[in-house]
This record gives sequence, structure tokens and C-alpha cells, in this order.
Amino acid sequence: MLITMIGSIASAQQEQEEGNGEVNVTILEQMAERGNADAQFELGIRYLGGEGLEKDEKKAAEWLQKGAVQGHLPSMNALGTVYETGAGVAKDEKKAFEWYKKAADFGFPLAQQNLSECYDKGKGVEKDEKEAASWLKRAANQEFAPAQALYGWKLEMGHGITKNTREAANWYLKAAQGGLVRAMTRLAYMYYTGKGVPLDYRRAEAWYRRAARSADPMAKNDLAWFLSVCPDDNFHDGESAVGFARTSLSELKEEDYQVIDTLAAALARAGNYGEAVQAQTKAILAFDREAKERKEMTPEDIAKMEEELNSRLKIYRNQKAFSEEPPKVEQGMKPLMDDRILQEEHMPRRKKRPSAPAGDIEISWHGDFTATAA
Repeated sequence: MLITMIGSIASAQQEQEEGNGEVNVTILEQMAERGNADAQFELGIRYLGGEGLEKDEKKAAEWLQKGAVQGHLPSMNALGTVYETGAGVAKDEKKAFEWYKKAADFGFPLAQQNLSECYDKGKGVEKDEKEAASWLKRAANQEFAPAQALYGWKLEMGHGITKNTREAANWYLKAAQGGLVRAMTRLAYMYYTGKGVPLDYRRAEAWYRRAARSADPMAKNDLAWFLSVCPDDNFHDGESAVGFARTSLSELKEEDYQVIDTLAAALARAGNYGEAVQAQTKAILAFDREAKERKEMTPEDIAKMEEELNSRLKIYRNQKAFSEEPPKVEQGMKPLMDDRILQEEHMPRRKKRPSAPAGDIEISWHGDFTATAA
């Protein structure tokens, strides 16, 4: 688990800032020594990450311990993470669970989410998927977007809870409206597949576009894939897709076969079949390397992906673009009443020009809005 800081030093924060806006570590240490729990937490986090002072995990654990014994909830949760990871202390999942539980009992949502993961994976406590779902729901009910998205995932998959894709979509919407990028892309995918919500490519595109404006390179990849392979050719935009896919690749620390695969699909959609073949060949080689490192992939999973990648390569060699098959949608799904993404993103209605060649589209914009690239 990653330590997520919620909030900051409250009343004394301004006193600790210098003219350049950085926290004065000397003043911070003085406040921590006097027993200020907020300062103890801040100092512990800074020692843990080496922010503004030399990294020292042992000192980090000591300061977080001092804050935790005072009942400071972020310190209690962070101390749980320290014990879980063994940062500055002997690794002890049971103690990690105990500190998460103390903070969770007081209603700290991040601790509730961490506690849920302990129950999910049997860390420091006997595995219990139902208890995991229960604690995660408590965090989600506090408008904590990461927990909302994770709870939505449990509902969608039926992990420790009765499967309910409709309710999952509602939780994804809450998290997406709270700004969580992975919830935006998951909700977009549900619209794209007609799962939990009615099939709606316009809403799918709108959520993909909002997510793509974030710093997450995979969100740009998701939009590029949508614009390249959507079953409805009215939504194809090869040139834009190429741009998003290239940007995604440039922002990744390491090459990812999925993004290279997307770039190939985008190039083919843009009519650059030679480049598409080259990119797809590269994607196949990249997957071969990654598959050997991904122990979680079964031989069946590997074989299936290899078949998909090679089938697209044949399509590009025949100078054609690849489109996904229309999905098998869930019946009886109703729109999410609180989803106003079309109005907020000023999404156009798309329709084919009656006299235009197949694949050409006309975009009808509603309202006073100028179309620009996302």
C-alpha cells in the first residue's frame, strides 16, 4: 500500500512556511518536540520520503509512533503502513493490522481502505472477503474516491459481495466525479460495453477524454484505443488517436506492449499501414518479453493474447484497420441520472453525411462551443 497523506498541518502551517513557500524544517522539529501531533506526522512523512531532509526510515517510524500514541489518525494509519512494509521497523503485518484497525474504528477512510485490503489478502488477520467489502464500503460512504472505485470493482466482479454491475457503475460515477482518473476510464469502459449502464459511445468518449487530460499516460492510451477501434465507425479519428498513443508512449517510463498495440491500431486507422505493421510487430516482441516476466499470466492467457496480437498484424498487412466487435450488452440497464458528462464536456452528436463515403462523418455541435483537440 502506498502512504497517502490526507490533509496537512492545520493551524501552524503558515508559521512554518518561509518566503519561498517551503516548510521550515527547524520550526517543524521544534513543534514536534513539543508534542504537536500534526508536526510529528509531517516530520515522519518527510523522513520517510527524504523530503526536505535526509531520508531516515527509523526516525520516520519513531515520529509516526509519537503521533500515533496521541490518537492522531493519519499517524496511526501511516504507522500501520510502516509495519506492513518494514520501513524503519521489523516488518509485522499483525501490528500493521492493529494500527489500521484503531484508525479505522475512529472513521479514518484511508485506514478503512487499508484494513479492507488486510482482510482481502489475509495480512495480519484471517482472510475474510465479506469483512473486506464491509470496511471498504464504510470508506466509500465517506466520499473517499479511491475506496468508491475499489468498492465499485468489488460489486462489478462479485468479490466478497453480491455482484451488481448497476451499483458498480454508480460508485464509479461518484469516484469519477471526485476526480479519480481510473474511475473515469472504468466508467467509460462500462458505457463502451453496455455493462451496468446502457451502451453509449458518446458518454464513453466523453469520460475517456476527461481522463486523458490527466497526467496518467494510460488514460491517453485508452482514448487512443477507443478512437481507433470503436465498433461504431462514426467515432473513429485515426490522426487524433495516433497523437494520443504517441504521447502515452513518451510519458511511460518503460515501453508497454499494450500502448504499442494501440499505436499500431491508430496508425492503421489513419491509413499508415506500413507503420502499423512495424508497430504491431514491435508490440508482439514486447509482449513476448513481458509475458516471461509476468508470473501472474497463465499459459492460456499468454496464448490468447498472442493470437489477438498476431490477428491484428494480419489485418494491417492486408491494409485494413481493426475494429472491435459490437459488445453483448446487459439488458434492462437504465441511464445514471447523475451523470452529466455530455453537458459538461459539450460532446457532439455524430452522424454520417448521407452522401459521404463510408467512414466519413459529420459532427453536429450543440450550443456555443468551439471544437478543439483534447
